[in-house]
Amino acid sequence: MEDQKVMKLQESLSDLLADLANKSPILGTAVFSIEGLPFVSRFHGGVEEASIAAIVAAIHAAGDQTVKELRHGELKSIIIQGDLGTTLVISISADYLLTVTAPENAKLGLIFNDAKGTAREARKILYQAL
Repeated sequence: MEDQKVMKLQESLSDLLADLANKSPILGTAVFSIEGLPFVSRFHGGVEEASIAAIVAAIHAAGDQTVKELRHGELKSIIIQGDLGTTLVISISADYLLTVTAPENAKLGLIFNDAKGTAREARKILYQAL
């Protein structure tokens, strides 16, 4: 019974990530646990999701510690920009993170706005399931 519940949750989140990919020019997206475990992902081939999940969790932990040290409240998101693209890490809940990758020529404001909306919807799905 529990496995069916998790599978239904993963299917709902996968559908949500597919909707995000259809309306924004993104390369990939995923929901990772705060511990660095992949939960649902829609990345292009060749991406090692377990490694990315661990790296994203480490980056989020460092960002969270920075925000706490600076007394800036709770960490909401992190933007990582490289020469060839941008990665967004957005907190869904205390336990899950949304990660979105986009090409360097993408309109960051649009993607960020769409990703924040997806994170809100993911939060609702997770809270209903748990």
